[in-house]
Amino acid sequence: MTGFPPRLAPSLRPSLTCLAACCALALAACATPPMPPPTSDASLPTELRAGQHEVLQEVMTTHGDETYVCRRIKAATQPGMALPGVARDGTQLLWDPLGSEAILVDSNGQSAGTVAPGRYFLSYDGSYVIGKVAAESQVGANALTWVRYTARFVAAPRPGEGRFADISSIQRIDTSGGLPPQPDCEVEGAHLLVPYGATYMFYRAKGLAPVALSANQAAH
Repeated sequence: MTGFPPRLAPSLRPSLTCLAACCALALAACATPPMPPPTSDASLPTELRAGQHEVLQEVMTTHGDETYVCRRIKAATQPGMALPGVARDGTQLLWDPLGSEAILVDSNGQSAGTVAPGRYFLSYDGSYVIGKVAAESQVGANALTWVRYTARFVAAPRPGEGRFADISSIQRIDTSGGLPPQPDCEVEGAHLLVPYGATYMFYRAKGLAPVALSANQAAH
């Protein structure tokens, strides 16, 4: 995700309504060109690798924004050291990450769901996963971290049904962009949207059958 500058946002869209808001971008997602093969699981830092009892279910890519809010945060300074922008109480206005808002695109180049702040992974069929950060690694200096999420909560329209019904963990790898141009900000409460791209690897427990897409899903 290069060539698109960060932009200030007047307000942040609510996390749980992100799915509906992103539907309007589905056609753009369908036009996304094929991505290169993702970094293999065996090549990842050890802490980011899938569990021994997991199997890869699906690979998706994203294009969207990492969202930030300008907040007054305790500055990391040494005693007696004064830094520009640091208030007398030791706080500083910094961009604080809120999460990702992005379209998930499957291996067929079709829009399949969204990523929303709060580590929500939502499929258009109604199933979704809430992730919990299990491990994180700063692989590229100018891009978002690579992350392994475990499934903190999984929901489906009916038990066992839906694209994300049996997801056990997710890897975010091969990231590009997503970082603010500088860590500090000027207007408390302002929001910033920074374009990013990533590959998401979705895993399920071994022994579970792969998700079966409905004819309607397969056609879109």
